[in-house]
Amino acid sequence: MKKISFLILIITTVSWAQEKKTDTILKTVTNEYIELYDDYIKTRLGFSNSFNSFHIKDQNSNLDFTLSPNQRLRSTFTFMYKFIEFDLGYTPEFISFNKDNESNGKTTFYNLGTRLYLGKWMQSIQYTKTKGFYVDKDDIGATENILFSDFQVRKFGGSTSYIFNPNFSFRAVFLQSEWQKKSAGSFVPSISYYFTNIKNNNPSEDNSIDIAVGPGYYYNWVISKKFLVSAGAYGGVGYNNTKTTYTDGTPDETVDGLSLQAQLGLTLGYNSEKFYTGVTSRLNTFYYNADPKIHVQDQQQFFEFYIGYRFKAPEKISNAVNNPQSLIKKK
Repeated sequence: MKKISFLILIITTVSWAQEKKTDTILKTVTNEYIELYDDYIKTRLGFSNSFNSFHIKDQNSNLDFTLSPNQRLRSTFTFMYKFIEFDLGYTPEFISFNKDNESNGKTTFYNLGTRLYLGKWMQSIQYTKTKGFYVDKDDIGATENILFSDFQVRKFGGSTSYIFNPNFSFRAVFLQSEWQKKSAGSFVPSISYYFTNIKNNNPSEDNSIDIAVGPGYYYNWVISKKFLVSAGAYGGVGYNNTKTTYTDGTPDETVDGLSLQAQLGLTLGYNSEKFYTGVTSRLNTFYYNADPKIHVQDQQQFFEFYIGYRFKAPEKISNAVNNPQSLIKKK
């Protein structure tokens, strides 16, 4: 039976930034490089495809293949105002593009994440769960795809980054709660950390820890004031520890060693005072050895098209958020 996913996520994001108060309602603060939309309610409809895959090269058996989920288009409606964010995820069947469950298997996917901005610091947090993978027949010379319907990957982690240039806006790229008025870039070093749990329908499961630190650079290029091209890259070096545990009495196995991480991002956007739209793509990859002759690329890929609309927050809502005590009636 076909399944339509319905997911409601409530994410609260805390953000500190320099603000200027002219009365009880916060007015938009502008400077030479960044336009703020603090007193606007932002709505956003996004269509995204996000998945985790594993490219494995085994020199012991001369195998070179990719373990992938069956991809599915998802739609999300987002409501944002100041530090409050609501996400409603619903994917109608008529916009789903994967009609190949018989050949590629069925995949279920859940994702929860947010970003916190504290001055020049940016904190990302993410949790994903993916079940149902397959190996393409062309990778292994088979007559049909190999399905792993019980293969499940859970990943939890994030990154902590420091943005050196205060004139560079990450919010213009991720949240659209700001807009980059003049081109600017920034050196952004980061430390990332992820825990990954992998299990299949067998007596073993893998628990992997990846930690990496390294430099990054991101640039927002503004074209004709309303168009934005944002690109960036990050490279990290760190440590991977993978422990395989068994339930059938087999002794546990542990492999640790060097881990390399690479991140790439590209966003194209359009912005006006009320309407905005864009497309964004990101790739996050860890490279490590499961043993001396097995090389693994753990890849997270994300693609999204979005359209959005801003409108001025009603005074009652603005007063309630800026001054919660105003909701309490005085006796």
